Amino acid sequence: MRSSMYRAIAMIVLLGACPPWVAAAAPAQRETLAAAEQVEPDPQAPQVGTGPHRVQFVLHDTVSAAPAAMRPFALSHTAFDLPFVREEKDVYQGITDARGRTPVFAFEQAPPAAGWVLLERFGSGPFGERMRLHGGGDHAVAAMPYEVVVCGQTPRLYRGVSNARGETAYVATSRVVDLLLYIDSDSDSGADADAPTAAIQPGDGALALQRCREHQGQRP
Repeated sequence: MRSSMYRAIAMIVLLGACPPWVAAAAPAQRETLAAAEQVEPDPQAPQVGTGPHRVQFVLHDTVSAAPAAMRPFALSHTAFDLPFVREEKDVYQGITDARGRTPVFAFEQAPPAAGWVLLERFGSGPFGERMRLHGGGDHAVAAMPYEVVVCGQTPRLYRGVSNARGETAYVATSRVVDLLLYIDSDSDSGADADAPTAAIQPGDGALALQRCREHQGQRP
C-alpha cells in the first residue's frame, strides 16, 4: 500500500496563524516544472477587480506540465495586497477554466511584476497555508510526491507533487486546524504515471482519521 511508504516530516498547528513551514528534505536533482504562466489578458474572460492594469495566468499541472483545466487554485502576491480579497490571508481562491486559465485580475495601480504565487488548491475557506520542501543550502525539492492530512472535524487526505519551487498546493480550511505533511521517503526519481494525485482513493478517509488520531495521541 502506497501510504506505508510515507513518513511525516512536518506539522502545522494553528494553520491560520503561522507563516509557511519550511520542511527539510534531501536535495533532489530533477527537471522541474513551472507552476504559473502569465498570459495576455483575454477580453472575453471573467474579470475580478477594476482598473486599467490587468493580468491573467495559466496554471500548469506539476506532473504533466499541461494546463490544469477546471482546477481549484490559490493566487497571492508576496509584496502586494489584493484589493478584492477581504480575508486576512490575502489569497484569492478560484477555479481555472477549460484552458487552465484564471480570471483576469484588474487593478487601479500596477502590481509588481515579480512576486505572484499561483498554486493548486486543496479545500476552501478563509484559513490556509502552503509549505515548501527544501534540502541543504535552501535547495528546492521539486517533483516530490507528498500527502497532506487535514485534521479537521472530518479528516481529509490530499495528494500532490511539489512544484519547481518545492511548494505544495495551498491547503485551505474553514477553521484553524492541524496539518500533517508526508513525503515518499523511498522516492528517488521525478514524478511519473504512478505518482499520487489529488483524486480520492478508497480508504483515504479511514487513513486520514487514523493519522489524525495518532497525531493527537502524541500531544503532551
